[in-house]
Amino acid sequence: MGATDRSLSLLRLFTLEQPSWTAEQVSSKLQVSISTAYRYLLALEEIGLIAAVTTGRYVLGPAIIQLDRQIQLTDPLLTAARPIMNDLVAYAPKGSVVLLCRSFSDKVLCIHQVVGDSSPPEVSYDRGRPMPLFRGATSKVILAGLPARKLKSLYADNTPAISQAGLGESWDAFKSKMSSLRKMGHDVTHGELDAGRIGISVPVLNEERQATGSISYVVTDDIDARLIPRLISLLKTGSQEIELTLTKQKDE
Repeated sequence: MGATDRSLSLLRLFTLEQPSWTAEQVSSKLQVSISTAYRYLLALEEIGLIAAVTTGRYVLGPAIIQLDRQIQLTDPLLTAARPIMNDLVAYAPKGSVVLLCRSFSDKVLCIHQVVGDSSPPEVSYDRGRPMPLFRGATSKVILAGLPARKLKSLYADNTPAISQAGLGESWDAFKSKMSSLRKMGHDVTHGELDAGRIGISVPVLNEERQATGSISYVVTDDIDARLIPRLISLLKTGSQEIELTLTKQKDE
């Protein structure tokens, strides 16, 4: 790994649990010299990705905010999905949320959320919060739409977590479960992440028919169960519209 790669990997150290770091802490964590740790920190500070809050202590910097604004304005998936999500929430039961998520490494991130008229309780898929890839309908429809080689790698690295999530006790069982979910084209889960909530999700596919993200309703578990097939149908139509918009954007 080159020096640039190592300095960028330093960004992953900044978490909610530990939002600030010193050169000494970076040196210990990354197992590099103090001078190298300072070089990494200064390189990131120079381009605004981190900032000093006190002498020798750093937090994430203002360039992150600038990049986030750019994502909000220019991300193709988000710009394609936003108006469709606004339409979808109008058909949702009271207390519902519409989510747009995408995969990130071995996690799933919510990149946009639309709340219905009646304020619902908070849902775990908060924008920017990494969520597990093996739990919740929103994540699992993305998981099922990943390429086979990626699924096999994920299984090898996460066998206990996959088993615990009820997704298969072996590679063959996991592969079969993912194949069935992919053919079904949606998933519905009850309280897997938030008690009293139902997740209803469909994937958003790219041109290779692999999942680039998912779109979901999160509804209260006291809704009429007969509404669920209707909500699935709405999501599938919405997903197809997003995919069509993305294709048009690429051709322009």
